[in-house]
Amino acid sequence: MKTLIYKLQKRLIRTSENNINYSNMKKMLKDNPQIIVLDVRTRDEYIEKHLDNAINIPMHEIDRKIEKVVKDRNEVIIVYCQYGGRSRKVSNKLKKMGYVNVYNLEGGIKAVST
Repeated sequence: MKTLIYKLQKRLIRTSENNINYSNMKKMLKDNPQIIVLDVRTRDEYIEKHLDNAINIPMHEIDRKIEKVVKDRNEVIIVYCQYGGRSRKVSNKLKKMGYVNVYNLEGGIKAVST
């Protein structure tokens, strides 16, 4: 039983850390339009629909391209995908690479009411 509780707590911490909802994202962008919005979906998904001013670097290309696009590891980056799974993985990867201000858009682009 303790193991199950521990696993659930760990999962909650992992999924809630640095998540941001769309409403808060809009406020952040209004206050600081220099924030980098990173779409980690495929090129086809990006072409179909994306957030204004989003930069598309598909998840599988992050290792090769992120340092060319975001040179300052202190920049604020908001990462999104379709539902939030890929962007959570990329957010965690970026943190491990030394990027310190990384946020994951909860629910991905599907959570955005446009």
